[in-house]
Amino acid sequence: MDIVERSCPLCKSDRNVKLDIYSRGDWVICRCEDCGFVFLRNAPRYDALINDLAWEKTFADESERRDREVTLRKIDKATRFRLKLFRSGSSNQLRRIFGQGRVLDIGCGGGTRLPEPIIPFGIEVSHALWQKADEIMRSRGGYAIHAPAVEGIAEFDDGYFKGVFARSFLEHEMDPARLLKEAYRVLEPGGVMYVRVPNFGSVNRRVVGPQWCGFRYPDHVNYFTLDTLRKMTAEAGFSLKLMNRIGFYFDDNIKACLVRPV
Repeated sequence: MDIVERSCPLCKSDRNVKLDIYSRGDWVICRCEDCGFVFLRNAPRYDALINDLAWEKTFADESERRDREVTLRKIDKATRFRLKLFRSGSSNQLRRIFGQGRVLDIGCGGGTRLPEPIIPFGIEVSHALWQKADEIMRSRGGYAIHAPAVEGIAEFDDGYFKGVFARSFLEHEMDPARLLKEAYRVLEPGGVMYVRVPNFGSVNRRVVGPQWCGFRYPDHVNYFTLDTLRKMTAEAGFSLKLMNRIGFYFDDNIKACLVRPV
């Protein structure tokens, strides 16, 4: 497999230290010594993440491994009700965030995540899912592009969208800083980008350790805390509003709205 040795996605430093407790096999999770960002240092090239290591192909094996290895994983699954207490990102909430208008769904899957009356657009690397999404989105006034995220978003004009939706995506993106800058560019002034990423700073990660649900080898290549997400999004021009303040430290995810200033 073709492997890329990565610099820090946040500050571009090559100074990092391996986190042995979280690394697995040949996959090295490290912390940047200059800014503290945690990331997968030796990541597969993008085409491998799209094809051989695609999420839909590895999810079942990863879940089976976790169940087989760890008692704490069973405790984690048994207490999943805690996530419902602080849920965000529902259809009603997305309507409140975006209202009406054009919204871009990055990593849109089958194209059903954005509720009406939003006009949905999407970017998807899976050919089969892109075809489904494009058909659905065209029926609602939008369309989907078949491309990697950074390449696909570059096809849209400045200020074209009222919103950008990136749920469970930035943790997979090899160049998240570049993608955020492109998202800022395609948003109109006052536009909003909704993001959800695994919360590396959560209490649950500290308790469960290497078996935390946010670890996926090797398709999760970035591990955000609120501080590192805030810093990366600020460098792209956004202001960040945390959406799951209640119970945040016990939530396995960071859910936030990134606002492009007027």
